[in-house]
Amino acid sequence: MRVVVPLDPSRYLELPWALEQLGAKPGERVLDLAGPKLLSVALAREGVRVTAVDQLAREIETWQALAGDVPGLALLVADGRALPFQEASFDHACSISVLEHIEEPGDVEALRELARVVRPGGRVLVTLPHALEYREEWRDAPVYANEPGAGRSFFQRWYDPVRVDALVAAAPALELVSRDVVRMSPNWNDVYVRAFPWLVPLGPLYGLLGREVAAPDGDVVRLAFVRR
Repeated sequence: MRVVVPLDPSRYLELPWALEQLGAKPGERVLDLAGPKLLSVALAREGVRVTAVDQLAREIETWQALAGDVPGLALLVADGRALPFQEASFDHACSISVLEHIEEPGDVEALRELARVVRPGGRVLVTLPHALEYREEWRDAPVYANEPGAGRSFFQRWYDPVRVDALVAAAPALELVSRDVVRMSPNWNDVYVRAFPWLVPLGPLYGLLGREVAAPDGDVVRLAFVRR
């Protein structure tokens, strides 16, 4: 990748799963909505035609510089709530730990947009932070914004089972085919979040030592849909 990228612990629960569950074949078209671009690069290197979009122009510019010229990979600035693509433009789509950062009802709008741009029978994968009780995190300054804002800014939410149910029900064009809640063992996620960014250098080591465990109190919920 030309760069060593320490990973948030949840990425070990999301990226390998998404790569396997998408099952994208060479020549197929995949939309990556604002997820970690490592997945987009990996798919493109396998011959998949990947369009990775992000609302932040600086994110696109950074990954264009990091990835270089990867055949089949297009990096575009776009808003996931109003994607600039026609219906059924893609065979599959994914959005890895993105919807939680969009203020309501933007998460529903983005999921519906994913459904709109994927062909019938195509797969749509989504991962979200999970908790037994719903909660939100607000910051003094915007984290995912092109321009500074004033006052407290919404950062992300943790979805409890009720909120996950509501999100799934809000996109009737998608049929849910699998839903699982997982965490890493040993589970360092809470410590990692509290100590960020000081534990970032330990990310790769944790990826080697940690193992995926299914648990109702897990940190990540993984949703796999098929477009009706």
